[in-house]
Amino acid sequence: MKKADSSAVKVWRIANAIWTGLLLMLLAVLIAVRYFFFDWIPFMAVLLSGALIVVQMVWFILIEPRIAYRTHEYQVGETELLTCAGIFIKRETIIPFVRIQNVETQVGPIMKRFNLKSVEVTTAGGAARIELINSTEADQIKKVIDEAVNRLEGAGR
Repeated sequence: MKKADSSAVKVWRIANAIWTGLLLMLLAVLIAVRYFFFDWIPFMAVLLSGALIVVQMVWFILIEPRIAYRTHEYQVGETELLTCAGIFIKRETIIPFVRIQNVETQVGPIMKRFNLKSVEVTTAGGAARIELINSTEADQIKKVIDEAVNRLEGAGR
């Protein structure tokens, strides 16, 4: 089984830091609203919100990306795709190439900086995703799956 690229940890940390920054801005708004308009809101509610954001920051920026890196795995076989992911609940998905309807690669601005892509495979029953792998490897996986699907479709006629 192959893992995501090692720089995936950095990408997850940056993305989670952005979300944490948004939560900190919401906390600042809550503090301002409490101070100027609703002084009846207990200070403990604001304090508790801040504490929860700190806990969220520690988990999602420091701990979770490292664990997610260890638990996201994939394997492209000759006739199927196998993906495994999950920290608390392990989800293993096996998708035969015969069932695949669409394969696409996705790249975001943070992923682009680290030369990473994600591959999403769609079937009638749902989708599976190989997250944060090297761009050339993602393109190669897409090509292999596309060729296998086309070959299997041609054999089925």
